[in-house]
Amino acid sequence: MIKFFRLFLFIIFGYFSMMISASANDVVMPDPDIAPLEVVDIQLTGLQNNDNPKSDFGIRQTWAFAHPVNRRMTGPYPRFAQMIRSPSYIEMIDHATHSITLGKQGEGWRQFDVLMETKGGNVLFFSWVVEKVTDGEYQDCWMTTAVSAPSPAGQGS
Repeated sequence: MIKFFRLFLFIIFGYFSMMISASANDVVMPDPDIAPLEVVDIQLTGLQNNDNPKSDFGIRQTWAFAHPVNRRMTGPYPRFAQMIRSPSYIEMIDHATHSITLGKQGEGWRQFDVLMETKGGNVLFFSWVVEKVTDGEYQDCWMTTAVSAPSPAGQGS
């Protein structure tokens, strides 16, 4: 009986370990329960750790929360990834730190001020806009519609 119990615990532990590691490799998908600030943080944290747990995971995570209208303008995914790697946005990848504060807001949209310290120590400012999707697959989910070009905002620590 004790051997059976140990085997049972071993199987259960293995199953949950497998589920946890599988979910750590999956991007977080839009969900109506994810708040606007969380959307921006999910994207920035992904970009901050771009190649963890696998190559370009952060860019894929950012793409997952690109609003359908934004996707039509910046996609498909390979074109979006190329845009993120362009000189305008490359400093987002593997940045050192970021802070997010609510700027303006209206019915169905939020604009956030993002300060990002690059791995080189420069501080950049971005305006990050999310909107609630009104129909389709992502209805009622907050997703990114626009990110400004970076503006220099000083020197980091």
